[in-house]
Amino acid sequence: MTMRTRRLWWGVLVVPLLVALAPAHPARASGFLIYDLSGEAIGRGSAVSAGISEPAAVWFNPAALAFMEGTTASVGGVLVSARSSFSPKVDTAGSGETNSKRGNFLLPTLFAHSAITDRVAVGMGVFTAFGIGIEWPDAWVGREAAIGASLQTVDLNPTVAIRLHPTLSLAAGFNAVHGVVDFNTGLPVLVGGNVRLVGDAWGFGWNAAALYRPLPEHLHVALTYRSRVKLDFAGQADFDPNPEFERMLPDQSGTASITLPDIITLGVMGRPRPELSLGLDVNFVRWSSYDRVDIAFETAPSRSLEPHGSDTFTVRAGADLATRLPGLHVRAGLIFDHSAISAGNLGPGLPDGNRIDGTVGAGYRRGRYKVDLGYMLVYFLASEATGGREGPVGTYHSVAHLLGLTAAATWGGPSLVAPR
Repeated sequence: MTMRTRRLWWGVLVVPLLVALAPAHPARASGFLIYDLSGEAIGRGSAVSAGISEPAAVWFNPAALAFMEGTTASVGGVLVSARSSFSPKVDTAGSGETNSKRGNFLLPTLFAHSAITDRVAVGMGVFTAFGIGIEWPDAWVGREAAIGASLQTVDLNPTVAIRLHPTLSLAAGFNAVHGVVDFNTGLPVLVGGNVRLVGDAWGFGWNAAALYRPLPEHLHVALTYRSRVKLDFAGQADFDPNPEFERMLPDQSGTASITLPDIITLGVMGRPRPELSLGLDVNFVRWSSYDRVDIAFETAPSRSLEPHGSDTFTVRAGADLATRLPGLHVRAGLIFDHSAISAGNLGPGLPDGNRIDGTVGAGYRRGRYKVDLGYMLVYFLASEATGGREGPVGTYHSVAHLLGLTAAATWGGPSLVAPR
């Protein structure tokens, strides 16, 4: 390994520790999976598992690293702006529509890769793959269900990829996830005030992937798997009730557990023309792991949230076109994401719903440097909460905008993008 490569990997090992100490900012997606982690991928609807050739392959399909030459690194971020609204049923509550506060978040990403031999490559990723971030007015009709809900995560993901055959590669990796939860809810009317629980946890998992290229650069098939990760949060609960209840509800320790789901992805990439790449991915997400959240306090009564998540899927389609201007690519994509929470268990902490996303993007490479920009409009179809157990009965609407920017560089390899 050259001195330049050693310096790069020293940075890759140090930077994740610094990022892990900084707060990761959450965004909203169906369930609370944040799948779109690079500017290039966003532009292609993240239908990239079978056709990716950038360092973010650590997340999308690490088996692709075995077909990438030299050493590559990328840094970037995804800017998210999201807002939800709730309209109660007239016969259940007399208040009008309530809007959540607009959330603006920046999700930083860092990816790196290096070919150790002509068959073996290693990679490292630091990113946020799961998060929730929503805040409602303090006095709104659903305050006893949730005033604010935030789950922030940082994922550290080293991985190794091996090319077993000129057309086949396999990869495996380790996931260390640090999470911070911040949940604020109103206490019953008689007690008044609210309680806020803040805690953190570490959880661990693994991932594996395969990439088969029966017609290299023309037809690829990919399969990836990421295991579930359990986060057992421990922290402090701050009770702020009416004065007459202060002695009964002192500040105290609290715990909560959340299990992040398994993710299975099947992808296909085809190149009907040298300059045009088409991708189709299907994500199968096992949201049944997000079944029940038990919140326990030292002396105060415990509370349980019962979202009863269901296993669900996301279908992604995308295209990448190399233009006649050397180095310039334009992209577009379309996504359908099925809701993970049923109408009977829908609540304001995670006002989920089926969504349709449209994406556009562009990328430019010159020499060993590359920059990519992608935009995604996330439109949640109206979702009706009917159960009344996890929050008020009514209808949620949500819209989000994602803007991703990624800059990358390569050393010792011919290109960061698939050949035309």
